[in-house]
Amino acid sequence: MDWNMTRSIIVPAFAVISLLAVFSCKKDEEPDAVDETVTPSQITSEEQMKLYYVNYFAYNMMHTYYLWNEEISEGLNQWTLFADPIETVKSIRYKDSDGNDIDRWTQVTDDYAAFNSSVTGNTRSMGLGFNLYYLDESKTRICAVVTYTYPGSPADEAGLQRGDVILTIDGSEMTPDNYRTVLNSTIYGGGTSTFVLSGGRSIKVTARDLYLDPVVYHSVIEPGDGRKVGYLFYTDYTLISCPRLVEVFREFTYEGITDLVLDLRYNGGGYVKTSEVLASLIVPVAEVKGGSVFLREVYNSILTEAWGDDGHSSFSSSFEFSDGDEKYELDLTGANPGLSSLTVIMTGATASASEGTVCGLLPYMDITIVGEPSAGKYCGGIIVDGPTWYGWYEEEMDAGEYEEGVKYSDNWGIYVMISRYADRDGNTPCMPYGFTPDVSSFDNPTDGYAIGDPRETMLAKALGTADTKAESPRTFQMERVEGFSSRAGLSISPVQQLLP
Repeated sequence: MDWNMTRSIIVPAFAVISLLAVFSCKKDEEPDAVDETVTPSQITSEEQMKLYYVNYFAYNMMHTYYLWNEEISEGLNQWTLFADPIETVKSIRYKDSDGNDIDRWTQVTDDYAAFNSSVTGNTRSMGLGFNLYYLDESKTRICAVVTYTYPGSPADEAGLQRGDVILTIDGSEMTPDNYRTVLNSTIYGGGTSTFVLSGGRSIKVTARDLYLDPVVYHSVIEPGDGRKVGYLFYTDYTLISCPRLVEVFREFTYEGITDLVLDLRYNGGGYVKTSEVLASLIVPVAEVKGGSVFLREVYNSILTEAWGDDGHSSFSSSFEFSDGDEKYELDLTGANPGLSSLTVIMTGATASASEGTVCGLLPYMDITIVGEPSAGKYCGGIIVDGPTWYGWYEEEMDAGEYEEGVKYSDNWGIYVMISRYADRDGNTPCMPYGFTPDVSSFDNPTDGYAIGDPRETMLAKALGTADTKAESPRTFQMERVEGFSSRAGLSISPVQQLLP
């Protein structure tokens, strides 16, 4: 095998979510090879071997699949096989003329297993969401304010509730310099932590392996004006949540809802397939029966040549897909309430598949967005681990090279943006800075009301029942810590397909 930097394209079939469903095609031209004089037999250091095989895999993923591969061609041509691949990808991903990241999501990870589990909903967790706020005007101290807990999670069982203000974790106060370290070693550390809350109450929480069901809360609200409003608080577009979504909408349909509020304020995205299911439950029934276009995907020139330029998904009344060994067959008959309008609650944590759902529904429905500008993550990516990539090329490699690649790239992976999503007409209304709300509101976790309570600040605004005085900034004075979210936005396309 000629061990240059680029391989023939192995293109995963996006019609199914499977790492094994692939076909191959050839590119006529390849960029200049980097480090082509170096071969594995000339490397003696174990660390160099690891860097060599991980960089080789990561380079090929960026060269072939990356949405902006032409825009970063200079960085690709300067790639070295012995640099830190995490920093290399971070430094060359698409930026504006001032060097600011346009692509804030493409990344290499040296813990693929943990990264992948974080987007499936199965993870070791305490089961709480939270925002960070400065405690003082000098911005020297930071607290965590609980935004919600997953029912039955360790945090829920320990008594943590929305609005609880966490001042210290395991005796440590958080500052702008240490808060990431503190969180990584405590809440995200997978062990036991003690939280001291405002008022002096102390709570101990132990993380455990669990599935975080993103269908956290739903209800039918009757505001007293003749409406029956279906309300869904949804936090993550996992595949396993699809059957539950169908159940909830069957309940909404049975109850005869006249309106729908979809609360995506903390939903950072997930699987494209899940957004197709959810949108098919919401869009007017005639569009489902007609198989109307939901979303289109725009790729780079390599993938467009391989797949064509008509990649799109459609509304449907039935879905079949797999998630690992689990196979799903969904029948949506009788689960669509037949509405023509929708209200969506958003914040800056609303990203990717959440924005994609609204993007795809806008041409078909009257949609009112309540809240804050969304994240502006308008692209989808794929998660691929090193051994899988080497498996695609096993037959092209010389004896021992596939085995070495699998060995040294084990548990390394890449999340790479491969497409921009657009509505049926090719428009992406949340690009580049997110959706602008039609009705302004802000998330106030200390307003004293639980998620789903009609008096809660953002839900009351969405229902049109808000007391305008209740939303005065005087009721919530702490300033948010910018750039932090307790759940980073992801949009994955098969292999494995999540939408921003």
